Amino acid sequence: MVKQIIYTIHHQQNYKSKTTLFDHYIYKNKKSTIIAPIRFQKNSINPFNFLQLKIKYDIKNILILDRTKPSFKKASIFGHVNRSGFNFFIGSKRIQGLPMFPDMSNIYQPIKGLKKINVHTVGPERFKKEPLEKQITSEYIGLVSPLWHYAGVSVFGKTV
Repeated sequence: MVKQIIYTIHHQQNYKSKTTLFDHYIYKNKKSTIIAPIRFQKNSINPFNFLQLKIKYDIKNILILDRTKPSFKKASIFGHVNRSGFNFFIGSKRIQGLPMFPDMSNIYQPIKGLKKINVHTVGPERFKKEPLEKQITSEYIGLVSPLWHYAGVSVFGKTV
């Protein structure tokens, strides 16, 4: 049985096994490995760290869990608009062998049986405030999914 790899910015309290690697906490149980940045900052979340995590854990697919407003329980995120005013690629060094301007279309893989939604990512701080009017607001997926896609990982987005 292949372990599921999950990415979230929220730290896990119920996991007994916790290590740190590439400025991320790694939580493990029998069924899954959860990766969470130590801080929601560029020194944790960047193309180099994501590529190193991919190599270390042989990540081919990643499930990114994100919160939305209004709240959707178990929907498949199929597209995003980054409305956070930030991008973790800005100021990053080019990684040898990877394109300088990668194709960011079709980042997400659909999750079978779940409703597909597009979200407007605003970042953790703005997410705490009022949601965008007439839009589905997400906390962070539009900021981290391009990095996983850039590292060559198939991205699945799910609401929680």
